[in-house]
Amino acid sequence: MELQKAEGIAIAISNYLKDYCDKIYIAGSIRRRKYEVKDIEIVLLPKRVAHQDLFGGIISTPVIMEFKSRIENVGNVIKGVADGRMMQIQLEQGIMVDVFMPVADDFYRQYAIRTGSSFYAHNVIAGGWLAIGWCGSDIGLRRQEDCVRHKDKSGKNKWICINKNGELPPVWKSEEEFFDWIKVKFIHPSRRDI
Repeated sequence: MELQKAEGIAIAISNYLKDYCDKIYIAGSIRRRKYEVKDIEIVLLPKRVAHQDLFGGIISTPVIMEFKSRIENVGNVIKGVADGRMMQIQLEQGIMVDVFMPVADDFYRQYAIRTGSSFYAHNVIAGGWLAIGWCGSDIGLRRQEDCVRHKDKSGKNKWICINKNGELPPVWKSEEEFFDWIKVKFIHPSRRDI
C-alpha cells in the first residue's frame, strides 16, 4: 500500500491506543518513509499496574485491562497476546499490523531494530553491539562472554545466555543514546535502507 495510506492507518491505531500506553511509536517502512509499505509496525509500552504481595513486594505487573481491551479490538489477532512481547493483527482490509511490546529497559534498542531495514538492523545495529562485546541472546542483550553460540533447528547461529547474573546493558533514554552506546553514527531512518 502507499505510504500515505499506511501512515494514516498507523496514526489512527496509535491515537486509539495512546491513552493506555507509556510510549507508542510508528516504526518500520513508514518511519523509513518508503513509498510502498508492506505492513504496519508499531513499538509501544502499554501501561501496567503493579500487584504487590503482603510485604509490599511487587509480584507482577500486568498490562492494564483498558489496553488489553483496546488492542484486541484493533483487528483480528493472528498471534501473540496483549501481555506478551509481540502481537500480529490483521485489519479488515487484510493489512497486517505488527505490534512490538519490549521491556521498558530495552525500548529504544527495539525501536531501532523494528525501524529496520532488516539488512541495516542485522549488519549495522547488531554489528555495532557485537563490535563492543555484546550479543543479542535468548534473554536480551548480554555480554558475549556470558553467552555461547548455538545452531537452532534451521541452522541459524543463536546466542544463548549461560550467565544470567552477568552485566546488563544501560537503560537508554533515546534512540540516539542507544546509537552512541553501540558507537554507530545515528542517521535519519529514511537513510537506513542499505
